[in-house]
Amino acid sequence: MSELIKEEELKKEIEEKFKDSLTELNIQRKNRLWLTISPDKALDLMKFLKEKGYNHLSTISGFDEGQNLGAIYHITNYHIIVNVRVKTPRENPILKTVREVYPVCESFERELEDLFGIKIEGMPPGRNYPLPEGFPKDIHPLRKDVKLDELINKLNEKEKSEAK
Repeated sequence: MSELIKEEELKKEIEEKFKDSLTELNIQRKNRLWLTISPDKALDLMKFLKEKGYNHLSTISGFDEGQNLGAIYHITNYHIIVNVRVKTPRENPILKTVREVYPVCESFERELEDLFGIKIEGMPPGRNYPLPEGFPKDIHPLRKDVKLDELINKLNEKEKSEAK
């Protein structure tokens, strides 16, 4: 008998319900599923997971793959962790908020906006996080194309112009 019965059952249910929207779904190891889903079905998947008892969004990790930016939502029922990867094109990076399912997401989604420049549709207005107010809006420091020297120069120029 397989040690991965619960993982295999969940994988099968996800495949049946979201097969046309998945580009990846695998059991990485015991208690760990990884999947990639299209942005238009991500919220539906999260609602499904919540109904199955996956009540805790641990964190959201941003990523930069070159042509795509995105987020990995780490969701758990305290036994199995489901890592949901959602990609969005770099030239117009937009994801929908998951706030209606996981209200705890707000600070994580603000990080995606500040650090990666991913627009989060449906997120209420608020302050920058974690970057300070006044940080240049066109610089997203965790993108791979941001060069540290250029970032430091821009910040120094901004500081000098504000001091005048």
